[in-house]
Amino acid sequence: MNAERKILSILIQSLLLLTPLISVAQTPLEMEEIKITATRNAEPSGTQSRNITVIDKTELDERQATSVPQTVAHLPNVTLSGGPREDVQNVNIRGLGDNQVLQLVDGVRQNFMSGHRPTYFLDPELIKSVEVVKGPSSALWGSGALGGVISQNTIHAADLLGVSDFGGFIKQGYHSNSDKWLTTTALAGRMDSVDWLLSGFYRDGNEIELGNGENLEGSASRDKGVMAKVDWFIDDAQTATFNLRSSEVNGEVPSNGAADLSSSNFMIHRENQSDHASLDYRLNPDNDWLNAQLMLYWNNTEMQEYRLSDRRADNTEIETLGLNLNNRTEMGNISFIYGVDGYQDKLSSSRGGLDRPTPPDATTEVWGAFTELHIPFAEAWRLELGGRYDYFSTEAKNLNNDRSDNALSPSVALVWQTTDQLNLALRYDEAFRAPTAEELYTTGTHFCIDMPTSNDCNTFLPNPNLKPEEAHNIEFIADFNTQNVFAEQDRFGINGSVFYNNVDNFIEQRVDNPLFSFPIFLPFPVIDDAGQTTYNNVDKARLKGFELTFNYALNDFEAAVSYGQTRGEDKRTGEKLNAIPADKWVLDLSQRFFSRSVKTGLRISHIETQNRTPADDSRDYDRYTLADIYATWEPVSMPDLKLDLSVNNLTDQYYRVAFQELYMPGRDVRLAVRYQF
Repeated sequence: MNAERKILSILIQSLLLLTPLISVAQTPLEMEEIKITATRNAEPSGTQSRNITVIDKTELDERQATSVPQTVAHLPNVTLSGGPREDVQNVNIRGLGDNQVLQLVDGVRQNFMSGHRPTYFLDPELIKSVEVVKGPSSALWGSGALGGVISQNTIHAADLLGVSDFGGFIKQGYHSNSDKWLTTTALAGRMDSVDWLLSGFYRDGNEIELGNGENLEGSASRDKGVMAKVDWFIDDAQTATFNLRSSEVNGEVPSNGAADLSSSNFMIHRENQSDHASLDYRLNPDNDWLNAQLMLYWNNTEMQEYRLSDRRADNTEIETLGLNLNNRTEMGNISFIYGVDGYQDKLSSSRGGLDRPTPPDATTEVWGAFTELHIPFAEAWRLELGGRYDYFSTEAKNLNNDRSDNALSPSVALVWQTTDQLNLALRYDEAFRAPTAEELYTTGTHFCIDMPTSNDCNTFLPNPNLKPEEAHNIEFIADFNTQNVFAEQDRFGINGSVFYNNVDNFIEQRVDNPLFSFPIFLPFPVIDDAGQTTYNNVDKARLKGFELTFNYALNDFEAAVSYGQTRGEDKRTGEKLNAIPADKWVLDLSQRFFSRSVKTGLRISHIETQNRTPADDSRDYDRYTLADIYATWEPVSMPDLKLDLSVNNLTDQYYRVAFQELYMPGRDVRLAVRYQF
């Protein structure tokens, strides 16, 4: 603790120097053009009609996040869900989360979502950027993108090599809260027309300490993984990228990592193995008609668990095979992208012992065709028309049952470039999420009730008639950027959006309450019916809100203020909905010193009280304020060395995110040293 206090003292003294004054260095900031890949068009940032935020590598390093959701949790109307255990953390966008938000890694969808089990298996150090698309996006990506898309782009050899033929880096990190050590290393090389990259990571941490000084039982973990990537530049028009990833997560955790230990949430030993392979082929000759991509991918995730109390073992595995094929065509000023994609999920499981929930041995297939046209007219206007048709089916082999359905996902946007500074967009999007095999066909026991005279169990009842979830969203977006407002060479920007999203056929797990009788001759009640659990289409939701962000930069000083608000209610009853994020303010200040070799920053997040809860939720979600500070040093005399220091939850707040059961980590000092060669 003495070392931690010394580090804090030094960093606080440095941050006291941070002030919104002109920096000693008078060099204007040079902004690298950012390409957006989550639209399938590789559009320059600022030209797209969707609400998209990009977290670049610099910001990823500053935050030193240990999960992808941590990298985006500061954005307006974006919330980290799942609690403090990193492997079960997820993202909620505008009140929609879990499998209502589509995850992409290098353009490959990540479909593993099984009960309370982990969802993220990628070390943020291997990520070059994270793109957050807010709002329904099924017109481009198909099933699952009701709330939006989280697109993660991993590093390539070229990001490390520059003009060299061989290089790499090694990075060592330490997090004080859980006494966690993090090591990541990578080697890269170039041989004629081939770039190659080999990287690996290892993370080992103890239990998380909460803001009240207590440790969260069952929060220690050990993670490791590797990534290999080969970029083959076949000729001037053709490239092919081969990508292999494998990760392993081990630890003794509760069966539901988002909840406290209890008699029904028991301790298990979990071993998770996740493997991925993909081929990304691009053909882009000097031809307006042809800019094509073919992607083939395979994902396999296997979860092995056993109870510490009785060694009862469970195994769950999901294997995904997928295909993406699309092309971009330019005809004068008109451009359009079109293609087909599809995937097959195979779910299998085994359960040890009696009285266990049993997911089906099932196969799900989803195939779709899509297109999106960009049509400029009247000089400053652009019309975007998109549409997608999907066919999906699920077969439960062990139940001898199958079902199929289809969905149409249109989109339309009107974009007005009023001036060089102001861009306005009005768009309408529909999206859907096909029910999973587990939601359709899970059987077996949910839980049992032990009584002196009986032992009765609540059981899962399959529902093969589930309808897909559907979203219908209207959104207005304004993006304003200008220069020389308050001083020469300064930059000022405002980005805002207002949305109105109707979501129908929410899929919800419905648990019947057990029925008891009270015989006069017994001193205790008797179970008449333990009830059933099933997945049903229940809610018709209305989600509405807005986001507003202000940005300012002058030489080496940058400031940003954002606010997000979401409201959600049942359209039929007017009752408030679950999982709606609390209103959130975020202030971010940063300043560079010493010829820009040192950067210090302060981020303050204020989350308002969330008392708009359903009638059956009596929990109290108080307001809280978090302060994070960070500093980066890249010595001028040692350009290959980089040091990052951050303190998350500086004031050691004891808090929890609205609608989450667990409280979040207390103060955490994070230090990282990176050497690139």
